[in-house]
Amino acid sequence: MSKQTEERLDIELSGRKEGILSMQIQHAIDKSEIVQIGQSRYAAKQDAYADGVTSSHDVNARIGITSWASYDKIKSQMHVIGGYCFAVEGCKDLNQIKPEMIANFLTELCDRDYALSTVQGYASGAEKMAVILDAYCPAAQPRTETWHAAIEQVRPIIATCEDKAQGGRAYDDPRAIIDAMPDERMQLVACMQLDHGLRLGDATKINANNIGADNVYVAENSKNGQDIRVQLTPEEVDRIRGLSDERGQIIVKQSDYRTALHKACDETGQTWTGTHGMRYNYAQDRMETLQVQGYSFERALHIVSEEMGHHRPDITLTYLRK
Repeated sequence: MSKQTEERLDIELSGRKEGILSMQIQHAIDKSEIVQIGQSRYAAKQDAYADGVTSSHDVNARIGITSWASYDKIKSQMHVIGGYCFAVEGCKDLNQIKPEMIANFLTELCDRDYALSTVQGYASGAEKMAVILDAYCPAAQPRTETWHAAIEQVRPIIATCEDKAQGGRAYDDPRAIIDAMPDERMQLVACMQLDHGLRLGDATKINANNIGADNVYVAENSKNGQDIRVQLTPEEVDRIRGLSDERGQIIVKQSDYRTALHKACDETGQTWTGTHGMRYNYAQDRMETLQVQGYSFERALHIVSEEMGHHRPDITLTYLRK
């Protein structure tokens, strides 16, 4: 994956699952007969056009793997996508992968700040993977249709990766954005990202039962299974408890939050940089606060890196770009 990533999506599978996944991928590629090394990609396109195929999506679905470089690339992409679905979505077989899992995978890459070209590459890889699996083990409704529809639905999210390499992603006036959001629960999610640096997955699943007597909130099982601890104010504690349901939970659908945040950006005249933009604001504001308190830049960077769950100052440095 690209070196421009904010946080790598490191998937850990047991040796047994790794073996099963690799075997299934190889078996699917072999049985699909998609490998056409040495054949002309240009000629294949012309044949598709001659058959009346016009859309780029349908044309690409007709073209096999015509080079060893493409073969190695799609095999690697299938392993990453399949590994995600095995480890995160609970799949035990490639045939169990559903369209929404592909959308979740691509969204995860966006939330982890992967480069636009990298995410687009995986979207294309998922399209080709659908072709392979359809040839290997057809579904009731072709994956080339259902997966493609799911990928198209997350295209607006993928587009948020576009400008990140050109500079920072912090918002100019994040408080104005939060004030423009109509739902109190959405506002709370944004505040947990802005004021405490929580990841999207943690901020959209708040549990009031995880607030200790000292007002320390624990976001359990964050990235890599770690627990993130944040110090809340008494006002924040009251707010969380007031918005929580009878189980003490505040669950916000991530797609709804993205939509609300994006709309609030438009209403306040600010460039949409994704949900992660609030974490950029947190990192920059926290660094400034710590240095005003007398901490050296290096010490402040280490503290912020730990607070954000990076545990690597070099990753946190990317959040300081302006």
